[in-house]
Amino acid sequence: MKLSLAVSLTALVASVMAQNVPPCLAECIEEVNICHGIDIPCFCDREDFHLAMRQCMGGNDGKSGKCSEGDQKTALVFQTSVCGPPKI
Repeated sequence: MKLSLAVSLTALVASVMAQNVPPCLAECIEEVNICHGIDIPCFCDREDFHLAMRQCMGGNDGKSGKCSEGDQKTALVFQTSVCGPPKI
C-alpha cells in the first residue's frame, strides 16, 4: 500500500515538475499528503488540502512559507489550469 502511494505521489510530483511549476509546489504536495495518488478531484475540491497548501507555500503571512510570492502566483495559475477557476 505504501509503495503504491509513493509511486503515485512520485508520478504526480514528476508531472508537476514537468510543467515548469515551482519546485516548492511539488515539495508542498508531498509534505501535505492529504490527497492520495493522482486524485485530481481531491486536489481540486478538498478545502483542507487547499488550506494546508496555502500554509505550506505562503505561511501565515503569505511570505514565510516555502514559496516566494511569484511562485505562489505561478502555483495558482497551475491549479486553475488543472481544476478550472476557483469555486466561490
